[in-house]
Formats: sequence, C-alpha cells, structure tokens
Amino acid sequence: MTAVAIKWQPVSDIDSAFGSVSYSFQNDALVVRMVGVRTPILHFSGVVAFRFEQECPGFDPHPLPMLAPSQTFPLLVIDGSEWLKQFDLIYKGRRHFALISYGDLVQLIAKSEVQTHWEEKT
Repeated sequence: MTAVAIKWQPVSDIDSAFGSVSYSFQNDALVVRMVGVRTPILHFSGVVAFRFEQECPGFDPHPLPMLAPSQTFPLLVIDGSEWLKQFDLIYKGRRHFALISYGDLVQLIAKSEVQTHWEEKT
C-alpha cells in the first residue's frame, strides 16, 4: 500500500501556516506547540518514535493536502506508512503524524487519541 497524507484537524479553524514547532518530552508523552498567529497545543501519548528535521527539503508522500497555494496543510496523518509498519507488531493502536511549519518537520508514531486545544492569549 502506498502512503497517503490526510489532513488532520484536531482543533477547528486551522486557517494559516505555523512559523515553528516547539516540543517537550516526559516519558512516553510529547507536548507540541505549533507556533503561529494562533498556537494549538497537542498532547500525544504512547510515543514510540520521533523525527525532527529543520529546513526539510521535501516530504513524501505526494501529493500533500494544501492549506493555500504553495502551502502544505500543517497537520497530517499518514495512512499506509512504512515507518508505522515497523512498530505495528509491538505497539498496537498507533498512528503516524506529521506536523509541518515553515522551517520544521516533526514526525511521530503515537497513540491515536490526541488531546488538543488552542493556547489562550494572555
């Protein structure tokens, strides 16, 4: 099966790209901030694999869902992922997520259930 990138909208109203990604780990949990005009906070659990790239030259699979012309949708789930298949026999119920900002690409394998909310402006 060929991998397919699907828009993932765990919070509503994603209407602009994000400038950067920040993250922190605690055991098998990961908290991600997609920093932009509005900042969603994503809480992943059961993380078994993590990749971070700066200034990523490209990302498969293609085509990628678009937010606007020449702008990839920033939150994706990758179905049919070869990377996920490497973990599937040991870790059930995981998904391959891809989080994209202007200069960063974060990929992770984590449990399907993700807690999300928009960061409150103070």
